[in-house]
Parts: sequence; structure tokens; C-alpha cells
Amino acid sequence: MKAFLFHIFIVLASSTLTAQTVYSDYFMKNSYSRMALNPAFIPRQGYISIADAALGSNTSIYLDHLVFDKNNEKVTFMHPQVSTSEFLSKIPNQSNLSAKLNYQPLSFGFFTQRGSFWSFGVGIKALIDINIPKPLFELLKVGFTANDHTLTYPIRDLRLSVNAYTEISAGYARTFLDNRLSAGAKLKLLSGMVAADLNIETLDVNAQKDQWTARSKATLKGAGIRAKYNEDGMFESIEASEFGANGLGLGMDLGAAYILSEKAKVSLALTDLGFISWSANQSVHLKAPETLITVLPGEYSTGQGSFNLEENLNTAIDDIREAINFKESGKAQGNTTILRTTVNLGLEYEILPGNLSAGLLSSTYFGNTTLSELTLSANYNPTQIKWLSAAVSYSFIRTNYRTFGMSLHLAPKRGVHFFIASDYLLPKVSSNLLPVNSKTANIQFGLSIPIGKVHEATSE
Repeated sequence: MKAFLFHIFIVLASSTLTAQTVYSDYFMKNSYSRMALNPAFIPRQGYISIADAALGSNTSIYLDHLVFDKNNEKVTFMHPQVSTSEFLSKIPNQSNLSAKLNYQPLSFGFFTQRGSFWSFGVGIKALIDINIPKPLFELLKVGFTANDHTLTYPIRDLRLSVNAYTEISAGYARTFLDNRLSAGAKLKLLSGMVAADLNIETLDVNAQKDQWTARSKATLKGAGIRAKYNEDGMFESIEASEFGANGLGLGMDLGAAYILSEKAKVSLALTDLGFISWSANQSVHLKAPETLITVLPGEYSTGQGSFNLEENLNTAIDDIREAINFKESGKAQGNTTILRTTVNLGLEYEILPGNLSAGLLSSTYFGNTTLSELTLSANYNPTQIKWLSAAVSYSFIRTNYRTFGMSLHLAPKRGVHFFIASDYLLPKVSSNLLPVNSKTANIQFGLSIPIGKVHEATSE
């Protein structure tokens, strides 16, 4: 459990892993990957993609909420010179993190007659949702330094949800109404690898100078995982079980794009509609019954000098891990999980016909926490230089006025198509290359080989 909870904090603090395809790529005419945002976007040319990866995160807390400048040094929130009020005033009541990894090692697409476009791909997706209540941060800051008083910390709903699966997809898109309308759909066969849902319902800690007691109640449900215990029969962590299809499911993407006028275009898509049913044979149901234990606080570093957040959290989590000891709770049953659906609504208006346009994209992601973003972009898609597409963007909701985005495609008719994109370029990072004052970070990049002739499509 030490490693399990510790990695929750590390992911939350570093925020280096959200998004699926980067939003800044939505209006790029040379993009193949934007079909993951809207399957109706027919590219200019067929392709064979040999690498496409997107990763990112969104969190409700900054890294500089946990690290402070004191005496010209970087210290963690556990440093004596960082007051409790100074630290906790920046922490929300519930700290949330949603992260997503999307990796597609191979995909390809091609045109057939009558403006039809087919696409096929194999990919891996991993999702994580975390909820950390504020009293846990207060415990780490104050609980181990209690003097002659007894301090009580009621920790509720500390949750972690993880899902990972592979998908094999087949997509079809075509134009209608003299190329004014394009519609597309993608069907996905899903194979579940890992699903885990940790819910620490209660963790009540009474901290004193020399010792403290903890009463806990928690459950852990999942598939494709198994519990790991030490020699004394105490729960230590979870680990992946044997590799294989621990669940099966179906998914679908639906989208449409319509030309309103010579300059205006509108588009709508729903992605990742579907489910995965997990096998009972590969499932576990663990429960830590309500238990009262007494443990002794260990020593921890005060945080003097350079970054040592990992050392501090490692020591603190080691002291509370014994409060949660999972055991098998009856026979595990199969269950069904719903995919995290995203709704994308886009509007594009040409400023300089055939060269420059402005785009506005609203995107809403439905997970354990619903996340929305509104992205405004300037898109350069020159008709005379079709091997080039570029965009700069600004996302209003998650940037806090501190960052912007970009997308760049180098797409010759023959050779290698390269692209890189990000919605949240990081203006400030730590010595460990972690974002300091941004709640969101993402990046996407890929390589592909164009095939066939160039086509004109409604996504133009």
C-alpha cells in the first residue's frame, strides 16, 4: 500500500502525463490523427501511420502549491518555515486528477470510389482518475508534528480509478450534398487489460506527539490485478496479473462536419461511446474492514535544500499504510465499465480564404470528474503549400492565462509526414522538467507515410 498511495501523490504533484488527440490539431487539414476527435474529418491523402502517441494530464493543484521558495532555496510544504496556513490556503477541498494516454503504433487509411474513406488501427489507452481530500494534506503537514494536543483528521473518499485496454478499430467516412456534408463512424473492438477502483471510504487519524491511531474502511475492486502480501500476511500493493484479455467490449465514435457558407463550417462528434465487460475469473474484490490500529510516526526530512518531495511523502505514507490491510471479500464477480465519452463541437471561419482561418472548439470529457475546455485557434492551411499546416491556440478554462498551444504538420505528398502538437506549452518548469505553475500539460506527436493521390474533401 505504501507504493500504491505514494504513486498517487507523485502523479498528482508532477502532472506530467488528459487529452486524447490534442485540441490544437482539430482544424489542421493535413492531420490524420484528428479523426480521433471527429471521424468525419476526411484527410487529404491516404496514409500509413507508424507512430502516434498522445499523453497529458489535468489536475486541480499546481506543483508550486507543494514547493516553496525559502531563503533562496526550493523546499517542500513540510519545511518548518512553510506555515500551515500558507500551505493549506492553496489546497482545494478536493484535489482531482484526470489523465489519459493514447498510443497507436499502427494505423492506415485509404480512399475508395465516390469519396469514401476507410481507416483501420490498433491502439492502447490508459486512463486514471484520482480524488484526494484536503485533510490528507493537512495530516502530512501537521499530523506528525503534534505536540501535547491530539489532532483529528477525518479523511473521506480518497479514490483512485485506473483503466487500460487495447482497441482494434475500423472507420468509414464519406461526403454528401455535393461535398457540403461529411459523416463518419468508427467501430472499436476492445480488450480490457486492467481495471482497478480503490475507494478509501474513511481514514480517521488521531495524531499525538508520540503516537497516533488510525481507523479505516476501504474497498478495492478490479480485474486483471492481484493482491501482493508480505511474509506477515499484510497487504503491500497490487500488481498486474497474467497478460491477456481480462475483459471484452465494444466502442464507437460518431461525427459530422457541415459547410454552412463559403467561409463558415461547423462540426460535431461523440467519441468513445461504449463499454467493457470484465471477466469474473480475472476479477478481485478486496475489503479492508473498519479497523483501529496504533502506529508510531517515522522520521521525515524537513525539506531543506533542493527538491525532496519524494522522500517526505515516502516516509509519511509508510506510517499510514498499516491502517489499510486488504483481504479477499467473498467471490469476485464480473462487472461492466463505461468508456469515458467526449463531446466535441467545432466552428471554423475563414479569414483569408485558402490560407488562414479561426477555429473555436468546445470539448467536454465525461469521467469520474467532468472536464470541459474551450479552445480558440488561428489555423494556417495554405492552398499553395499543401505540405504545411500550422496553428497557434489558446485554451480558456484550464490555462489560468499562463500558457498557449501549437500544432505543426510537415506533410509532403511523398516521403514522411511528421507532426507535433500541444495545447499547453509550459512556460515554467522545475529542474526535474515538471510543470510548476500549470494545472494541465499535454503533447502529441507522430510519423506517417502518405499514400495515394491528394483528394479534396469536406473537411477541407
